[in-house]
Amino acid sequence: MTAKVPATFFHYLLTLFLLAGSHAFAASSGTAGQSTEAYPFANRYEATVFGTPPEFRFQLKQRVTPVTPSVRSISIENRQVPEIFWYCKSVEYAEMLQKDEAPLIFIIAGTGGRFSSSKVEFLQRLFYDAGYHTVALSSPTHFNYIASLSKHGVAGYVPYDTEDLYTLMQWVKEDVESRRKVSRYSVTGYSLGAMHSAFLAERDRHEKRFNFDKVLLINPPVDLFSSATIFDSWLEAQNGNQTPQKAIDKFIRQFSEFYKSNNFAQLDSEVLYRFFTTVDMTDTELKQLIGASFRLTSSSMIFTSDVCLNAGYVVPANTHLDTASPLMRYFDTASQITFQDYFREFLLPYLQYTDSGMTEEKALADCSLRKIADFLRTSDNIRLVGNEDDPILQTDEVAFLKQTFGKRATLFATGGHCGNMQYVDFAQAMLRAMERQE
Repeated sequence: MTAKVPATFFHYLLTLFLLAGSHAFAASSGTAGQSTEAYPFANRYEATVFGTPPEFRFQLKQRVTPVTPSVRSISIENRQVPEIFWYCKSVEYAEMLQKDEAPLIFIIAGTGGRFSSSKVEFLQRLFYDAGYHTVALSSPTHFNYIASLSKHGVAGYVPYDTEDLYTLMQWVKEDVESRRKVSRYSVTGYSLGAMHSAFLAERDRHEKRFNFDKVLLINPPVDLFSSATIFDSWLEAQNGNQTPQKAIDKFIRQFSEFYKSNNFAQLDSEVLYRFFTTVDMTDTELKQLIGASFRLTSSSMIFTSDVCLNAGYVVPANTHLDTASPLMRYFDTASQITFQDYFREFLLPYLQYTDSGMTEEKALADCSLRKIADFLRTSDNIRLVGNEDDPILQTDEVAFLKQTFGKRATLFATGGHCGNMQYVDFAQAMLRAMERQE
């Protein structure tokens, strides 16, 4: 039995901390040169949760007139969107375009990530400063994407996700080229977005709609379901009484005490990092927080897919949900569903419905970098930047990345899962990976 994860105040806090706060790029005070200090967190779980302290961050260019991403959208004619998702009738993305001709890089968010999340926007600004047109895309696991774009209405099956992304990117390409000159195309993504980038590159090898100049994989999982299983395992009760609920309660209590004892004008990246320096949590508790964040993301994905397909998995079939419908009981139900349960009870049956030859083994293999290992091994334009202590990777998976990419991989000893993305040395490694070799 999985532990119940509350979807109210804790969801808000996790959004601030794990998806925004600890990785926020605002008020960066790092240096654009080589770091003189090592990344400060040797613990992989602390790195994943705490991110990069302000003094260690790569400094983005400061402009007299700030350049901000422009939000654009595309609507699919006659697409039926459930009333509860009335605000998802268009798929949204963000662009930052140079005034003159430039290369363009697509940036794909990680699991549940929106195009405007702090990690994505940091990458947008990083590559914009390097001279790129940049286009930021939400993860196919984000509810806006599922409701407004997904061909099948389900997320988490990499071939379907890749197909939808490839279609969207062609639409964006046509739109951008009507307004700017583009010299060449590249693609990158972090976490699940990195896996999507790899499969997009493999698809484009055949279709040649972009002829990607560079492909950058940032902290990719090797096997989607293996990594998801790791997250789910962290929500199992530990040591008899060390439950996720207790870790969540402790986290909220510590934040409440910290907030009451300080006078803050706003919650920004500096304040949030100060809070993290006061957190006293064990590795088990940190893992449970990370697992809870993933579970909340997957819960949103499961709920959205279920409603869009009227599948009756979480919400009873033919239930009409409008803007006044109470949703908490559905999210509570979804929050108790592991990714493995979602795969076996929802996703796999759907795949077998659309393809009578589909098996569990094939579906799992379709969502692993091992399936395209030969392509990755022989493609000189694909680079990888990640961390050896990434908690979503098994030991043999780290070895797979080293063997597959060889000198095209830059793996830091510490940094957890995307925790050091804004660290000076990590940012410099990403920029070097995108340099052209004439």
